[in-house]
Amino acid sequence: MLVERKRSQPLNTPQVENNLRIIAIITAICLFGDAMLYAVLPVYSKDFGLTALWQVGVLLSINRFIRIPIHPLIGWFYTRYSIKSGLMIAIILTVITTFSYGYFQGFAFLLVARCIWGIAWSFIRQAGQLSIVEAVTVSSQPGKLTGLFNGLSGCGAVVGMVFGSLLSENFGVSFVLMGFGIFALISIPLLFFIRKPGRNEMTKKELTQLDQRAMLKIDSKLLIILFAGFSVSLLFQGYMKSTLSYWIELQDFSTIALLSSIGAATITGILLAFKWFSDPILGYWAGKLSDKSKSRVVWLTVSFIAGGIMFAILGLNVNTLAWLLTLIALLLISSIVTTLTDADAAQYASTSSNRHHVVSFYSMIVDVGAALGPFLGFTLLSVFGDTMINTAAALLLWLCSLFLYFNHRRKRLYQVS
Repeated sequence: MLVERKRSQPLNTPQVENNLRIIAIITAICLFGDAMLYAVLPVYSKDFGLTALWQVGVLLSINRFIRIPIHPLIGWFYTRYSIKSGLMIAIILTVITTFSYGYFQGFAFLLVARCIWGIAWSFIRQAGQLSIVEAVTVSSQPGKLTGLFNGLSGCGAVVGMVFGSLLSENFGVSFVLMGFGIFALISIPLLFFIRKPGRNEMTKKELTQLDQRAMLKIDSKLLIILFAGFSVSLLFQGYMKSTLSYWIELQDFSTIALLSSIGAATITGILLAFKWFSDPILGYWAGKLSDKSKSRVVWLTVSFIAGGIMFAILGLNVNTLAWLLTLIALLLISSIVTTLTDADAAQYASTSSNRHHVVSFYSMIVDVGAALGPFLGFTLLSVFGDTMINTAAALLLWLCSLFLYFNHRRKRLYQVS
């Protein structure tokens, strides 16, 4: 039963940033096994007891679909219990799933494990966003803090994908996954270094007041944030990530000496590794500079326009080298827009009376986009071709930029009047 609690004293900027770093490190460690699975499952599918390629696709995507209905429940959880409690549950579930990847074989067992991981990631995702919101409330640097969190947590994907793959060749997939499970287990003591209020639960009085109000007040700014978050996850986390090797397969790299003797899968791996290594640096500095300039909307609008131009070029019949450089530029832009969009959502949530619902709803919308991206991408590519789909992607990003620009302009005119 919930009881009235005395509020802790607010934390200062170094303390909330320290909380943010710890939660980001825990997130990175929990990502080791999941990220490694994306690299090794297609290659070592028989070692996992899989018998068909479609089973690989289902296992790598089912966790995203599980997260969509789970997010509102996790949001409800964090209105009543602390971030530390949610992360404890998430770490335990991560340990179970990572050990399951390495120990069990067969589609059915792995399907259950991936569903459990979807629940674990929902806890982790919202804990991370709430920690950013908490830090933004104190320091008012959403760009820097979002970039810091995304950068540190993104290192987990790099370790899982790159080092997990390399170690698997020498020690075996099961051994490496077991090791990553142990890493997740020994991350539990890090929770004790999270300072109060890593506590996010509300008092009984606050919960009663919250239940009496609308669950989430929708305004134009929130709608734009949700639309931008959906578009970014749809195009970059879903469509682009899943179809990248398909694009590369269509290109003739015989004119580029360094790439003429390697296959599309290897080139894809090199490009993704480059992106993941650059994410921590690029996201952090883009966010920090947007805070200093006090014009995140301008940064985000320009990034959306630039991303749209890159997508449009990729759909054209251009020189292979120019196409490749455009693709690299688009990968870098994706890091910037992801950080700035998340920062915009964090800043909005920090000023909202229903921050938990903003975070859970934003997380759900982002996951819907990420889940739909691969399905819509491959389906529409087979019907309309890459030129039309990339043009549609460009138009979607330009539409985001228009929404941001006109909303920002209306806000400035309102302030002047």
